[in-house]
Amino acid sequence: MKDFLIFLPLTVVYLSFKTTIAFSFPLPDITLLIVLFAAQRGTSVWGVVLSFVLGYTEDVFGAAVLGSSSFSLVLIFAIVHLASKRVHFLTAPARAVAAGSLSLVRGILTMMVLMMSGIYVAIFPQIFLNALVTAFFAPVILPAFLWLSAIKVPGAIRGGER
Repeated sequence: MKDFLIFLPLTVVYLSFKTTIAFSFPLPDITLLIVLFAAQRGTSVWGVVLSFVLGYTEDVFGAAVLGSSSFSLVLIFAIVHLASKRVHFLTAPARAVAAGSLSLVRGILTMMVLMMSGIYVAIFPQIFLNALVTAFFAPVILPAFLWLSAIKVPGAIRGGER
């Protein structure tokens, strides 16, 4: 729950910046990296809810077909959650490869959902550029998420006590 309260405002700030100031500049896919972080930590129900809410928020900010990002992020959460039982993303190259390949998968899934809804867009080169940028920044951003999630919330209730 604490991760939800940390990562949702971070996503809103990121999407506000991405859709207004840096709309033509390639930025790392922060929402995908948050989902990757949540999935490899092992949270299942909250991670799925977080993935759906982040995807829906991204759809609202990006004026896309509602559900396209939610679908791809929930599916990516399931893939990473199942894969993290066998594969550990502990090193920087492993994080970069995972983030880059998942960014490609997400771009292709989103493009397929858009095509099934009758919207044909030529964003395939943009998908590769986004995957490269996400892979480049993933080894730095994922440990920062670990640091953010380790912050103690003042007044938090643990085990029914204050």
